[in-house]
Amino acid sequence: MDINEYQAKIREHINYPQEIGPYSIILALSQDLGKLSEKLNNVLINDQGNFDKKEALKVAISLGDVLFDITNMASDLGFAMSDIISLNLMKYTKNNENNK
Repeated sequence: MDINEYQAKIREHINYPQEIGPYSIILALSQDLGKLSEKLNNVLINDQGNFDKKEALKVAISLGDVLFDITNMASDLGFAMSDIISLNLMKYTKNNENNK
């Protein structure tokens, strides 16, 4: 599945009023980033940064939650995720060229 297909598919799973989408999503994103940070912190403190398969899977699922939020925000703002990716790559390409 490509990123734009994913973007269309997850729109079936939103549960917030679309008129407040970007604002609602920023709160969800903050919450999901906090959960991701907590999982990473637990591995760093309790397991000295060694990820076993179970912990790595938990982190991967949390990354998916963050991706869900970001993808829905892009949709609410009228962007396809492929456009977001292209803009991001252009930004970093330009930054790298300017730093040479």
